[in-house]
Amino acid sequence: MELGFILKKLISMWLMPLPFCCLIILLGLMLSYWRAHIGRAIAFTGVALLMLFSWQPFANSVLYPLEQQYPKFDITQPVDAIVVLGNCHTISDEIPPMAQLCGTGLYRLMEGYRIWQTNPEAELLLSGYAGDESRPYAEVAGEIALSLGVPKDKIRLFPTAQDTQQEAELTGPFLKGKSFALVTSASHMQRSIKWFEQQSIEGQALELIPAPAFFGAQETSSNWKIETSALMKTERSWYELLGRAWAAIKS
Repeated sequence: MELGFILKKLISMWLMPLPFCCLIILLGLMLSYWRAHIGRAIAFTGVALLMLFSWQPFANSVLYPLEQQYPKFDITQPVDAIVVLGNCHTISDEIPPMAQLCGTGLYRLMEGYRIWQTNPEAELLLSGYAGDESRPYAEVAGEIALSLGVPKDKIRLFPTAQDTQQEAELTGPFLKGKSFALVTSASHMQRSIKWFEQQSIEGQALELIPAPAFFGAQETSSNWKIETSALMKTERSWYELLGRAWAAIKS
């Protein structure tokens, strides 16, 4: 695994809402031994931010705009290929393959399968590396697709793709002259499209059709609670903003 990739993951981990707020609180507590008022103010800021990030109205307000940039896929639209981007997974002999994919990953795969059902001649391209697990995400997703009835010759795996950029680079050569559905989370779609748009082949742009697969936020909700599910929504939007910043730096 490349050092740059590891550093990117470590930095992004500590910039996520929960560890970031915890670092602020710890910093405030340490400073309180020398500057009580300043340290307490910093620690209070960390707690207040954590509560804000865990508040449903705030979480929905920052995630909803990211998820509403592209409509759901029109199932009547024909495609030559379906690209399903990878996500997290856990390998265990104690649970069935479908349960080994995290929730978001399963949503993506099922949307890809839904599109394939109306386009049975299309290729299903599945990506995702192993990470810390014994098997790549793509292999597990491919096993599930086979069990659902997708023929083996219609499945193409990309088990070494570590991030969205690599997924675009590895699948791009197989999409020349084809219209294809790009399946990923709704909040992740804009960044994914930009990486795929850079994979023009011999001056020919890829014919991409967005197929958002997971929507986590609501425009209006009566839920005003502070809870972990809201923190996860804030984390999702924060992750995308960091990803866009990183993409801009690399570009």
